[in-house]
Amino acid sequence: DDAHTARVASLWHEMHDRFGIPLGYSGALPHITFHLGTHDVETGAETVGQAVAAATPPFAITTAGLGIFGGPTPVLHLMVARSPEVANLAQTLTARLAAAGFPSTDPYFAADKWIPHITIAHGNLVGRDLAPLLAWLVVQPLAWEIPLHSLSIARETPDGVEVLATFPLGG
Repeated sequence: DDAHTARVASLWHEMHDRFGIPLGYSGALPHITFHLGTHDVETGAETVGQAVAAATPPFAITTAGLGIFGGPTPVLHLMVARSPEVANLAQTLTARLAAAGFPSTDPYFAADKWIPHITIAHGNLVGRDLAPLLAWLVVQPLAWEIPLHSLSIARETPDGVEVLATFPLGG
């Protein structure tokens, strides 16, 4: 929703202003990725996304603190509780897309490995001292309840994200 999109954007800007963390690519949109595939932008995938959205009632997600995916390019994120609704949407979408010929192309997005999250830093933390940033973030109010009312198909572009289609949950 708009309020939580603004809260994530505010975090990005405060991280930049307080700690010099680059804002990353322009046009970034706060989101949860439920499925990741190289052919998800094709017409058939849009039909599946629309059908899954129509059959899924709106629900709320809950952020559950701060997380880090480690490695040479760390990802800092808000963890999202894997509620039955979140897990069901991910599993249904992945199964229906795979059956239609649009399987996930990223092993981290397989149903048994997927960790729902909202990225707050990625590709802009290399070489940074994360201790002061993390000390600040852990005292921020990051336990949010966020209503989910739609499902979108998007693709990453060199300048950000292009939303190709958005479908309301519950029809």
